[in-house]
Amino acid sequence: MARKVDLAGILDLEAFLEAAPDRTRKAASLALNDVLSGPGLKLYRRAIGDQVNFPPGYLDDPDRFGMGQHATPSRLVASLVARQRPTSLARFAAGGVVGGKGGIHVNVKKGAGGGFFKRGFLVRLRAGTSLEDGNIGLAVRLSPGQVLNKTDATRMVHLEANVVLLYGPSIDQILNNSVAEKTTPEVADDIGTEFFRQFARLSDHG
Repeated sequence: MARKVDLAGILDLEAFLEAAPDRTRKAASLALNDVLSGPGLKLYRRAIGDQVNFPPGYLDDPDRFGMGQHATPSRLVASLVARQRPTSLARFAAGGVVGGKGGIHVNVKKGAGGGFFKRGFLVRLRAGTSLEDGNIGLAVRLSPGQVLNKTDATRMVHLEANVVLLYGPSIDQILNNSVAEKTTPEVADDIGTEFFRQFARLSDHG
């Protein structure tokens, strides 16, 4: 899902558009694109990283989280796109080796104690096995008759009848469930400030 930012929802552009329509649209599109692709994107990444223990650099990959649609003077809407596929719990494993025994400790949320999967182990995956990129997964061997709860069942892939790969939330879920509401006002303020700067710069150049 794309997180869209519409400048009309940030500033009252009517007076600007009536006085200088071309300059206003140019300044607005520049402000949206420059802020969202730079400091705005950094703010969202930092806010997501403050909640979830993604590995260093994980959110820097534009294929996982980055600019989607760029604004144009004729369409003053820009968007960020975050990966919707669940994130392998192996990304949050504390230690462990492929094929190791003794369970796996996983810590997804920042500041939380995490959880221990007594029957968990890391497994090397074949291409096409996982929902999310990466060749290492966290699997759990279920006890006879064991049934996962509804939430867990939506984030798993069966390797065998009693062995499943487990997944955590997607970047998109974290962004839209909590981060966007708290972070967007700060990003919107930055876009507004940049709009006025760009409008003044374009005015100076004629």
